[in-house]
Amino acid sequence: MINALNMELESIRTVLRNSACEISVAVDRSRDTGTFYTMVAIFSNMAAREIAGRLAVSGAFEQNRDFIGSFTFKDALHLVFTYQPESSLPGKEDIYAGTYEKRRRVALNLLTALAETEVSGDIGKLLLNARNVNLAPDGEVTLNYFLDFGEFVPSGGELGFYRDAAAFALKILAREYEVKYDGQIDSYPHELRLMYKKLQNRAFRSISQIIAFVRELPDKLTEQRFGVMRLAGFFGRIKIFLTKNPANLFLTVIVLVTLGYLGYQLAIRLAAGRRMEENTVYVGMEQIGEVYLGEENI
Repeated sequence: MINALNMELESIRTVLRNSACEISVAVDRSRDTGTFYTMVAIFSNMAAREIAGRLAVSGAFEQNRDFIGSFTFKDALHLVFTYQPESSLPGKEDIYAGTYEKRRRVALNLLTALAETEVSGDIGKLLLNARNVNLAPDGEVTLNYFLDFGEFVPSGGELGFYRDAAAFALKILAREYEVKYDGQIDSYPHELRLMYKKLQNRAFRSISQIIAFVRELPDKLTEQRFGVMRLAGFFGRIKIFLTKNPANLFLTVIVLVTLGYLGYQLAIRLAAGRRMEENTVYVGMEQIGEVYLGEENI
């Protein structure tokens, strides 16, 4: 039991524990409200100093409506957030978002939820973990703050977070194409290829820019694969299949070598046959003495 933030916080379940932090679900025993909280205890001195400094200087989490507060207990910095019932997106996506139209809505809801947290940068990258993303049957997305500070790398840059957020949204949007084309981006519809190029070039510089791009996507994507693109995709999938199955690659090489050898031998035999026919034509004799052996009508 921890007395802090005008609450009597008691951990009822440990979500994750390592040398850097412990994440748990807690309740407030001082009042029976049925509300649960995510409590993150940061043991890492480096991470604790970094986050404490941001809380004091720049008001980190101040605009985040899910943030309850922070306190120090037993040499660990504690962060407390509102807990959301867990319904992990990876486990529910096929059930609740089986079509592109539904996945587009889920992607927009995720980006909106990220914008509302007022979290970005290195903390935002910790938030962009599948265990933090909950998907409801109606497509709504909520976030938990299971922030693993064992993965925390202090960085003042924001672009890495926006790139990761765009990549998370793209993965949701492209789920059926990822399966269909074995992750070959060049085979995706044009709009998704464009989104991939933009995030690779760090063209997204805010969550609002990503939201605007996803909103402009058509209600239905059209796969446009003709000519060289189609052929390239076909050979690309063959290459992936063979490299993932070394035994098949070995057998394919053997078959190709055998067919090549048979073709070579056949060509040699056909050429030899033609030469034999040319060298064995018998002209014969047309006349013996006074007897003419040629054709009469010549």
